[in-house]
Amino acid sequence: MGQTKENSVEQKLQRYGPLGAIAGIILVLISFAVHGRWASTEESAQEIADLYVQNQDRVFIGSWLAILGALCVLVFGMCMSQRVRDTGQQLLGMLAAGATLIAVAGMAVDSTLRAGLSIQAENMSPESMKTMHAIWDAFFWPMHAGMATLVLTIGLAALSSGLLPKWLGWIGVVAFVVAMIPAPTMFVGIILSLLFMVITALMMTFGKNTIAAAS
Repeated sequence: MGQTKENSVEQKLQRYGPLGAIAGIILVLISFAVHGRWASTEESAQEIADLYVQNQDRVFIGSWLAILGALCVLVFGMCMSQRVRDTGQQLLGMLAAGATLIAVAGMAVDSTLRAGLSIQAENMSPESMKTMHAIWDAFFWPMHAGMATLVLTIGLAALSSGLLPKWLGWIGVVAFVVAMIPAPTMFVGIILSLLFMVITALMMTFGKNTIAAAS
């Protein structure tokens, strides 16, 4: 009885877990909207401190939504890691899991810095607030590189197996290359990566092969 229930939970996670990508993206976008106006590092220390004091609750709630989004991405990435390993591609599967952990860790630290700025807004000096804000503002590589690598590994798995259509696999490869070039065009790569994740989530959850495997 217990074993059957455990298997049922596992099957549901495998079936619907990829939708964590869509849930995660939505939660992060909402967190940005809730956060309100983003302070620029070019503003004075006092202006940055005042902005965080005035928007303490908004910034904190935004950080909370972002960490929930990170957990959803964790489910997506680990489910995709298992799907990739199921095709016999063990190394790519492990790389997908590792990339997921890097991305989620980056999102967690990012959210923690935002939460810290909101919680300590009235207790820190403006200069300290500006320093912490500058660190948070520049802390994007772990999240960015982890997400791009996750997309790449899934894309490569699609190209070498029937996990996903090959055209989608090529989108994943291109998204990684463009996203990792340190130029303004990297934002195009980010958009491609998000689009790749959404399409992958839908295909993995509602595709005919997936439904047959889950039944």
